Amino acid sequence: MRDSSSSTKGTFPIKAVTLYTAGLAQIVHETEVQGNQILLFPVEHKDINDILKSIMIEDLDGGTVDSVNFSSENPLSATLSDLRVNPSGSPGIIEFLLRTQGEEVSVVTEEGRFSGRIFSVEDTYNAEGYRRINLNLMNDDGLITVNILELKNLSFQDTFLQEELLRALGDIAQSRVKTSRLLKISLKGTGTRRIRLSYIRAVPLWKTSYRIVLDENDIPRLEGWALVQNSGSESWDNVNLSFVAGQPNAFIMDLATPRYVYRETVEIASAGPLGAVEYDKGIAPSLSAKSELSYRSSAPEMMYEESEMMAEDSYYGKMEAYAPAPTVSMARGERTGNFYRYTVNTPVTVEARSSAMIPILSSPDAGSGLAIYDPGQGGLVFKSLRLNNQSDAHWAAGPVSVSEGRSYAGDALIPEMIPGATRFISYALHGAVDVQKSQEPLPQRIVSLKISDGMMYRLDKMERMTKYRIEGEEKELIIIHPREAGWSLTEHPPLDEETSSAYRFTLDQWDETPVLVKEEYLFSSEFRLTSFALTDFSYYLEWAELSTGMKTVLEKMADLKRSEERIKTESAALTARIGRLERDQSRVRENMGVLEYDSDLYKKYSGQLEAQERDIQSLNRQVEEKERELIKARNDLTRYIGSIELN
Repeated sequence: MRDSSSSTKGTFPIKAVTLYTAGLAQIVHETEVQGNQILLFPVEHKDINDILKSIMIEDLDGGTVDSVNFSSENPLSATLSDLRVNPSGSPGIIEFLLRTQGEEVSVVTEEGRFSGRIFSVEDTYNAEGYRRINLNLMNDDGLITVNILELKNLSFQDTFLQEELLRALGDIAQSRVKTSRLLKISLKGTGTRRIRLSYIRAVPLWKTSYRIVLDENDIPRLEGWALVQNSGSESWDNVNLSFVAGQPNAFIMDLATPRYVYRETVEIASAGPLGAVEYDKGIAPSLSAKSELSYRSSAPEMMYEESEMMAEDSYYGKMEAYAPAPTVSMARGERTGNFYRYTVNTPVTVEARSSAMIPILSSPDAGSGLAIYDPGQGGLVFKSLRLNNQSDAHWAAGPVSVSEGRSYAGDALIPEMIPGATRFISYALHGAVDVQKSQEPLPQRIVSLKISDGMMYRLDKMERMTKYRIEGEEKELIIIHPREAGWSLTEHPPLDEETSSAYRFTLDQWDETPVLVKEEYLFSSEFRLTSFALTDFSYYLEWAELSTGMKTVLEKMADLKRSEERIKTESAALTARIGRLERDQSRVRENMGVLEYDSDLYKKYSGQLEAQERDIQSLNRQVEEKERELIKARNDLTRYIGSIELN
């Protein structure tokens, strides 16, 4: 059957643009076709993969979409891999000629013209140290050596190879040229039909900037503006423009470039016997963790002094209102699935490579004014706002310019705020409130003692007190107090909220009396009671809050320990006496060594030695007895300690 389709370069006017905070835009085109038709849709090279991944084609009047064709471009590496000589990588002359070994060439030097097949290339130095690169050619007459450094011309005798190299160099040059691609959209049907084409492409991020105007009561009015940039070559003429606040997952995959599966080259198997076949032990693959997106922003410091001219009512004229009239939002908002969409009420025109700002949000009661003391910013007090997103709109992150009435007051950053969220922002130093902070540690003390399984378990408490002395006037003051691991609050002003690193206390009134924040830190220790010395028992017996039962037990342990120490002292004294006697015996024996055996003095010394030996034997028996007593005393203490279970 003959195909009656006609090819037409379609005119696809843009009807709608939806911008996402992921740096993407959904572009919607519409056109009309007659009967069977092939529409030609040009696509910029940088957009081809996004369009192939996301394109949707709708025939709105009963026709069908047959296919979408486009020209394929082989990867340069695949194109060059089939060549006899691959010139990619900008090879040097030596490397290039090595790739052409065996090819027949004709060379011209100052010595004449030579021809032959490339045999080898050598990089050498002569006796004088001059470099010479030899191209060795083989022909019917034998081997010819040519100095490459003297080459005037080198050409391949094979004209096909010569042309192939020229084409390859042309392909390499062409690979750097990014031309547009043409999609051929085949449509089938009868009569005139409407065609809708939509896809995703990368665009500059749409950004949000805010204005906050404070009235006489410091009630903020929030106005949001969307800033859009059309960086493409096609104007958006009277398009339906939408902005989506949210963060969809997005990625790029190369779908346009042909891919080849490279197979391993396997040698022909030999007929030898097979050995043992082994396989590595398999394990289940680990699951990849999902990435989490988080948004964090901090309010910048802003210092300013209000000028006299700004303070005068006459600066803007006495009859003007304190604050300028609200900006009317040009967009309506609605929640679509996981995202919040702002749709501009009337068609918008944004010329190619130009930008536009559109008011999309107006919230008349966006929170309240207050002061914030922030120790992380040098202990300064800031003019601040508590923003409340009481709408169902998602407020995208962006800068905000704050005005007090008609006077500029400072800048800040609004973080991502979902409906119902509350966040603080600071926009200037506070000139009317001062906070002075001082901190003092309190003595560490024992909280409780417990004895179990021969161990003493002790719970201690460290305390500290922070004083905030406040001067000045403000309706509300937030004190940011650092939160440290292990410390807990015991006394504090009303707690507004807490984060992982700080407490936020709310004050609506104060006087000359400092605001107190008390904290405690509890930590436990354990000790083996059999290792206690008498001084350790005495230390705990002096604790004023010691219970009667614990005191009785510790006194009993101290008595048993004291008995053990007494026995050890007595045993040590006996051992010392033995030592003195043994030293005296050594002295006597030295004296006896120079005397005659039958002299009276020798006999006297002999009697003295016998008496001392009897004393030493007696003392040794007493020491042994003391050792037995000491073992018993230690066992008594150990058994008693092991028998105690006391909380």
